[in-house]
Amino acid sequence: MKLLVFRLTLLTLLIKASESLDLDNNQFLIYNKIYHKARITQFGTGGNDVGTYEHGPFSDQLWTMEPHPTKKGCYYMVNEKYPNYRIADSKHKIVIYGGNHHDDQLVRLEPSGSNDGYFYIYSCYYRNERIAKYGSGNMNLVFYNGGLYEDQLWKFVPRFDVAKVRTYEVFHFDNRQGSAPITREVSVTRGITRSSSSTITNKSTFRTSMTASINNGVMSGEMQTELTLELETSFSESNESSWSKTETIKFTVPAGKNYKVMQHQANFESPFADDTCSLLSSIKIFESDTADFADNDNFIVSY
Repeated sequence: MKLLVFRLTLLTLLIKASESLDLDNNQFLIYNKIYHKARITQFGTGGNDVGTYEHGPFSDQLWTMEPHPTKKGCYYMVNEKYPNYRIADSKHKIVIYGGNHHDDQLVRLEPSGSNDGYFYIYSCYYRNERIAKYGSGNMNLVFYNGGLYEDQLWKFVPRFDVAKVRTYEVFHFDNRQGSAPITREVSVTRGITRSSSSTITNKSTFRTSMTASINNGVMSGEMQTELTLELETSFSESNESSWSKTETIKFTVPAGKNYKVMQHQANFESPFADDTCSLLSSIKIFESDTADFADNDNFIVSY
């Protein structure tokens, strides 16, 4: 019964993940449906410096969807490279500008209606106007209030794919034939590990995007909580080199026992190669008199 409930929970999470788009403070590359490699891009800080670009990805193509505190469903589109600037529908023209926040900078998303993962980006100010790409040129981007066409449809690709969790083996020693305990020292790492040595410019948006990846992941609530707490511990350190900590732990394998240590690892894949990372969290010791190990609390997972 416990396994059945666990599987039903995962099925519910899978359905939820396929039908929803977690926008609040999450970051996205935004692709046009017709010009499928074109991503909405901010080229600079001039009012007209907004369009699309097919190469990259680059940080000026990454947008944070910042929710308005009272206008439900309306968002500011904030650029990662130029965080003080937002897309606006200014007098029926698409522009970017910084300074104070105004209602003509708010947008809302509406699904295409075809269950294809694409959305219309409507202005919350001129409520019938939508962002459209009317040609292949980088600057062929407008707010448009005519009929609905596919060049107005956009796919929002998160900075991080949904977190993929697995349990891997840290240490294993079969001492079933032994008559005395065996002691081994093993290095165990917890926290965020990255293959890239590049500096993360905006740690706040990086953290928020990782959190969204966890929240959208197909995993149990207990696993989400575990990973979120581990993430908070890592980001409590201002220095990136301290986001992970490795310690040497002494494990004693009893005589006559098969013994292994397992650890949870969440992998975060990103279109930005330098962002791709892993989060290492809890460990658990397993002991057995046989070649098999009981896992009564479902610690060993693969999502």
